[in-house]
Amino acid sequence: MNEFISPAGMRMLGMAVIVLIIAAILYIRSLYRKAKRKTLRIREKMWYSGGLKMSVNISNKSGNIVEMNPPTIEFRRPRMKKRRFRIIPPGDRNIFPLGLSPQTGYDFLVDFIRLYEHEPLLRKYGHLLICVDDRSGKTIVRKKVKLKQPPKPKG
Repeated sequence: MNEFISPAGMRMLGMAVIVLIIAAILYIRSLYRKAKRKTLRIREKMWYSGGLKMSVNISNKSGNIVEMNPPTIEFRRPRMKKRRFRIIPPGDRNIFPLGLSPQTGYDFLVDFIRLYEHEPLLRKYGHLLICVDDRSGKTIVRKKVKLKQPPKPKG
């Protein structure tokens, strides 16, 4: 008995192989990104005492020293222009690029009142992206945050 695969069957087999290769590449890429994300972790906490404030902690969870550029916060609004601000330590100290030893961190406070006084249009932006880059400019970690404006006082 002589069996053969028709040309249509060969095309289907070729397409299946291509789909499997693409799926494998995407899976390996996601594993690499997860490993990269484990290096630094961003935690944020927002509160409304006298205005919107946010405390951000960037911690090094890897076993190696990580050098990072100043973190940036980017205000985002759907289908609108983005506004990006670099975080500068108090007193204009030039500590960046900052080397974080294993199991250490860097904390900073974002006071939105000062930003809103400088740029009143920022109140309309509902999303925030916190981004940390390494010395070469590659993004190490990013975190999206939804901004909720405090309720306006009645009266």
